[in-house]
Amino acid sequence: MIRIIILVAVMVAGLIFGPQASGNKGYVLIALGNYTIESSVTSAVILAVLFYGALLIVEWLLGRVFGLRRKTLGWYGSRRRRKANQQTVAATLAMAEGHYSQAEKLMLKGASNSDTPLLNYLSAAKAAQARGDDVRRDQYLQKAQEENPKAELALTLTQTQLQIEQGQYDTALAMLESVYALNPRHPMVLDQLRQVHLARHDWAALCDLIPTLHKVGKLTPKQEEELLQQAWNGRLQQAASNLETLKAVWQELPRKLRLEPELLASYGDLLRGLGADSEAASLWQEALRKQVMPQLLSRLPKLKLDNYQPLLALLQKQQGQPEVDNALAQLYLLAGQLDEAQKLLEQQVEKAPSAAVYHALGQVMDKRRLTNKANEYYRQALDLAGL
Repeated sequence: MIRIIILVAVMVAGLIFGPQASGNKGYVLIALGNYTIESSVTSAVILAVLFYGALLIVEWLLGRVFGLRRKTLGWYGSRRRRKANQQTVAATLAMAEGHYSQAEKLMLKGASNSDTPLLNYLSAAKAAQARGDDVRRDQYLQKAQEENPKAELALTLTQTQLQIEQGQYDTALAMLESVYALNPRHPMVLDQLRQVHLARHDWAALCDLIPTLHKVGKLTPKQEEELLQQAWNGRLQQAASNLETLKAVWQELPRKLRLEPELLASYGDLLRGLGADSEAASLWQEALRKQVMPQLLSRLPKLKLDNYQPLLALLQKQQGQPEVDNALAQLYLLAGQLDEAQKLLEQQVEKAPSAAVYHALGQVMDKRRLTNKANEYYRQALDLAGL
């Protein structure tokens, strides 16, 4: 603007003083239809400068008028945004305090003027979920998607997570399967599928999912081991209605898992439940030959066998450990070898008396028809058990 003014001033000076210097002021004729305007060059230039100045003044006045309007609108918009932010903060505090209805209303009020309406609708959906209103929850999530169509995956995962928390596992699974087809290695998709399969006891699907969970880093080695055991144990439990089906599932287990004490114990218990005590005994005997497992030793006395000698022979070689000695004494009792059972139990009483040992001694005395002695041992067992 300053440059233009300077340029105009130079031109005016040239037009004014140029003709005077030459003794000729010049002549200007303007014809518009039947109208003509005559003027000297000096007068025409002065009028042009005055007209240009008038235009600048009009421009300034219009700028002030419309600038004031813009400022007014900006102030009003800024005020609405500040109020929306205040409502959002108040809604967040209400959510933290458990006032979900109030939080939902404030989030909706602030959504229209908020800088982040997507977040307002997400929070309103969580508040509706907390109130148990699934319909409104899904409506808010739909509005959030309309606000930002590019956030479809994030909003879908938010919805499925809310459904999982609400116990709507079938609905969540249906949505997750379609998302999983497009995002087979997405960590959150995989983790939500894990939650759904666990809740639905869908152990076969969980077994298939675990390797992918491991690849994307969602499981530590310990977590993977625990989840695998839980999943395969669940499969065994589901197959426990039929002996052949149960055996088939056991054969599907990875070899490493078939050596896990918890799975060995669970499978043996299921065999016993189907009347296959001898098969459970063979399974546990083979496992105990490789390693002493307290989980199996405590179960040996529950076996109903015609011949306990193979187990007795194995445990006799491993004597000296409390768990082994206790199981051996119980097997002596089941096999009718009362002298060996009593001798071993009395040795245990001297080393480490316990309610279980005294109870077993009571059983020995019962079989010997020594009722008073048996009752004495039972009382001692109750005392140690705190009953």
